[in-house]
Amino acid sequence: MIDVDPHRVKAGQIRDVMLLMAAESPSGKPIGPDAIARAIAGKDEKRWRRLMKPIKDEAVRLAKDGKVILLRKGKPADPDRSIRGLYRIRLRAEGEPLPVYEAPKLDDDDLLDDDFGLGDDDEA
Repeated sequence: MIDVDPHRVKAGQIRDVMLLMAAESPSGKPIGPDAIARAIAGKDEKRWRRLMKPIKDEAVRLAKDGKVILLRKGKPADPDRSIRGLYRIRLRAEGEPLPVYEAPKLDDDDLLDDDFGLGDDDEA
């Protein structure tokens, strides 16, 4: 455990701990962001909870760089979309292809005329 003030934790520290923990995880098992927070800030929940947002931000950056894969419900989660709820982090193996993400499901309310190529002058 590194005893630090959560308000002074730098992105580089989070990145280093995240990559180290992911690399040391047995059989590439994904790790939770809370484990990373506890490794940095200790067991005091008030301290480690403050790191959850910065950890998510750094996990998204690393996923976009292709260094880690974010998982939701065991499936790769697109880092370009909002990562909400429980997620886990797994180191991307060397030579492993980047994941293919499922297209988001749209409701009827999400579909607009512009989605169908209709302009202002066109009527449906």
